[in-house]
Amino acid sequence: MERRVSPRTKTSIPIAVCRGKTRYLARCVELSQSGLLAIMPKGIRDSAFEYVSASLLLDGGVVGVLLRRIRLKNELVAYRIVDIDDKSQSLLTEYLFDQLHSALPPALARTKKPPVAA
Repeated sequence: MERRVSPRTKTSIPIAVCRGKTRYLARCVELSQSGLLAIMPKGIRDSAFEYVSASLLLDGGVVGVLLRRIRLKNELVAYRIVDIDDKSQSLLTEYLFDQLHSALPPALARTKKPPVAA
């Protein structure tokens, strides 16, 4: 079993998963830079293929990723992010930063957001 590389942030965002020509809608419940935990439909959970392409539907845009299944427990599936392009990585990083920043106590949340590298 693989270990988590980065901490997960609890979330509730829609995720579109593609298996061949079939598209499934699911819900991501935890997200990190290296992976995610999602409530997946039966068609994806029961599949023998461990790789899926997916699109996370964030407020800032769509994050396209290639995922590899790590663990399956009931309707929850843990995935490792295998491939992500630079634009999607930037959107994911910004989203996670915003989520972590909003969870800070008000006194700590007043610090400025660091500039995003171009």
